Amino acid sequence: MMNVKNYHDPCPAVSIIVPVRNGEKTIGKLLDALQKLDYPEDKMQVIIVDNGSQDNTGEMIKKYPVILEHENEKVSSYAARNKGLSIAHGEIIAFTDVDCIPERSWISKGVLALDNQNADMAGGRIKFIFSGRKSAAECFDSLNNLRNDRFIHYKLGAITANLFVKAGLFEKMGLFQEVTSGGDINWTGMALNNGFSLIYVPEAIVYHPVRNFVDLLWKSWFRGTGLLLTLKQRKWRFFKILYLINRLLIPIPSIVVIKSLIGVKVDPDIKGRRLAIWGISYLNQLFSLGGLVYSIYRNISDSCRSAKKNQA
Repeated sequence: MMNVKNYHDPCPAVSIIVPVRNGEKTIGKLLDALQKLDYPEDKMQVIIVDNGSQDNTGEMIKKYPVILEHENEKVSSYAARNKGLSIAHGEIIAFTDVDCIPERSWISKGVLALDNQNADMAGGRIKFIFSGRKSAAECFDSLNNLRNDRFIHYKLGAITANLFVKAGLFEKMGLFQEVTSGGDINWTGMALNNGFSLIYVPEAIVYHPVRNFVDLLWKSWFRGTGLLLTLKQRKWRFFKILYLINRLLIPIPSIVVIKSLIGVKVDPDIKGRRLAIWGISYLNQLFSLGGLVYSIYRNISDSCRSAKKNQA
């Protein structure tokens, strides 16, 4: 297994990169939490990349001792992360999102795990913040999404809501592909396929609010649009893609959701909402399928236009 060269300083320099677009409602809580981290202040570089916000996000960021960078050419959180990487000087890059709130020990726990296990990448735990009354959509979101534990266990990759990467790995693997969704899973998955190591660190925690019903469906659509890139990178052929489409059409939730719905110690909030959670799960599958079909259509259309231009 390949590894990026390990660091020797017990507190190596860390660059924290956060993309944001129209995040005025949540960025204050994130920046307050980043100011309270227990990692040495002189070893942290906080980079916030504004991806074309049209609200008061920029003015709010200026109130904090962080670096404000802009990515206005392309609306993509991965383009924003790449812009942050262009000015990052840390030995370790830590990623989180504007709607997340890191625990005080988030950086120190992630860095320690990377060092102790001599890993190239580490995905931390994402805990959910529920509204006053857990809806079926919120329950489904907490069971199915932002699950670094599951993604890493099945060697799929990890997500940038809570991710640590040794900076040298970007020199070997290149930057994120600047897509609308799935760039983090694709990049970390490719790194895994190239022999680099990824560990799960449950002690490195960030909090994330659960999504409501509408936000869940939009997220599923955008996740679907990123599926084609994932399938291409993992060299899936026609029949495997056809299998995935058929799988998304069948109203069967993921194994994790099924286990949670029928487990011996079922959460009381879930017990009375099994059918609703199942239905939301299927709707999410259909929206993911819609995003995948749309991306296939766009891919074919772009190829046809390109072919016509070459013939002209």
